[in-house]
Amino acid sequence: MRSTIPLVLTFVIGLFMVGEYFIPHWRYHQFTQVFLEWGLILAAAAFLLGLFNLVQVNLPKVVNKEEDWGYKLVMLAALVFTLVVGFMGGTDRLSNGQAYKWLFDFVFVPLNATMFALLAFYIASAAFRAFRARNLEATVLLVAAIIVMVARVPLGEDLPLVGEKLPQFMNWIMDVPNIAARRAIFIGAALGAVSTGLRVILGIERSHLGSD
Repeated sequence: MRSTIPLVLTFVIGLFMVGEYFIPHWRYHQFTQVFLEWGLILAAAAFLLGLFNLVQVNLPKVVNKEEDWGYKLVMLAALVFTLVVGFMGGTDRLSNGQAYKWLFDFVFVPLNATMFALLAFYIASAAFRAFRARNLEATVLLVAAIIVMVARVPLGEDLPLVGEKLPQFMNWIMDVPNIAARRAIFIGAALGAVSTGLRVILGIERSHLGSD
């Protein structure tokens, strides 16, 4: 029963939500909106569960002074401090001049930008390995990347003969083959999401129940 009841609920609610795209009746959409609101409540509960899990995993390591316990202590202290400041700010915590707003704008945003800036080095390393002209496809990718990079800098526009044509060719690369490839990736991802959803609704995929 512990596995049967969740499977039955998933099947019934899944079919009910899929029907929203095929049944245009207004009262049907009212019921689906109620389920969506419950979904938001469950998502908020999942955030709380993640918060408790974060503390449960890292606090014993800080107490026992295991490896890198200092970083975990800073993380837990920042977590508690941010929660306290957020609760003290109340509904106006996101207004200008509030401490919580200041923490977000001048602490979180710069740290976030720093993290993504560090990722740029890994992206450059991956691009260097991908742009090696080992075959025809890699050669086409290398040539297109060089054209796009050169056309985006002022030096490319000053090149003789081809300087005026490079931005036009770059725009064609970004608007035609690039968009076509992105749409193909999005379509593939959408089909994968649909197939995974059907597997969950039909009870074929049961990993979310803790089974193999």
